[in-house]
Amino acid sequence: MKRRNTLFRLTPIIVICLLSVTMPAMAGTLDDVLSKGVLTVSTDANYAPQSFLDDKGNLVGFDIDVAKAVASRLGVKAKHVTPDWDIIVSGKWGGRWDLSIGSMTITSERAAVVDFSIPYYYTPAQFAIHKNNKRVNTINGLVGKTVGIGAGTTYESYLDPNQSLTIGGGEGIAYQVQGVKGKPYSTDMEAVQDLALGDGTRLNGVLTSGFVVQEAMKKGVPIKPVGDPVYYEPLAAASDKARAGSRAFIDKVSEVIQSMHDDGTLTRLSNKWYGFDVTKKAQ
Repeated sequence: MKRRNTLFRLTPIIVICLLSVTMPAMAGTLDDVLSKGVLTVSTDANYAPQSFLDDKGNLVGFDIDVAKAVASRLGVKAKHVTPDWDIIVSGKWGGRWDLSIGSMTITSERAAVVDFSIPYYYTPAQFAIHKNNKRVNTINGLVGKTVGIGAGTTYESYLDPNQSLTIGGGEGIAYQVQGVKGKPYSTDMEAVQDLALGDGTRLNGVLTSGFVVQEAMKKGVPIKPVGDPVYYEPLAAASDKARAGSRAFIDKVSEVIQSMHDDGTLTRLSNKWYGFDVTKKAQ
């Protein structure tokens, strides 16, 4: 009887086992970034001085410089994309970008869909009104009034009647005002621009970063802060929790950010864009 060649007669189970041994594991986010040589970062193109278009159409700002420094320390180049903010904070990015360095506040709600790095700076949440508004002297003067906020921001959550905003490690907010009506915009600056049209023309005020208010005033936008900051936000880089290797990737980013704290890089970038240090936690 002719002898059968059994050398390659492997059962399906053995084949699967062999493939699992010889094929590489699914690459994580960091592996993808390093293999491409590019870190794709999402940010806002209309959020001066954090990120905005200059007179030549170049994307510049504090967040942009931070992203470039992070990419450089990872040994890759930074590439920026500018999706709407509410899309960024909703998670499940589908690999369209690798990292958010766009002044995202750490909240427990967002932590369900993104992984956060350590904070790279801190910002005050500030109400502002039109420069010609002589009637409102405190934030209580905005009760029952319409205030513009960026959609998907902590400012929108702050004005939610449920008052359930938490930041950082879950710290609750001491609410200083209730009954202010929030009107969401795609970006904070769109709200600022509508307020600039006149007191009560479209808005009675805005709630945004205190740095955004200061920058707008420097550029001649007719607005002014009212009251003290209502809370302070820790701002961090974020990665998509749904993507393989997200936690390991953001841990590496945290190491890079810590090195930028330690060697003064973040402080230098802060002084460049703000004129003072925003990288220390507010007391």
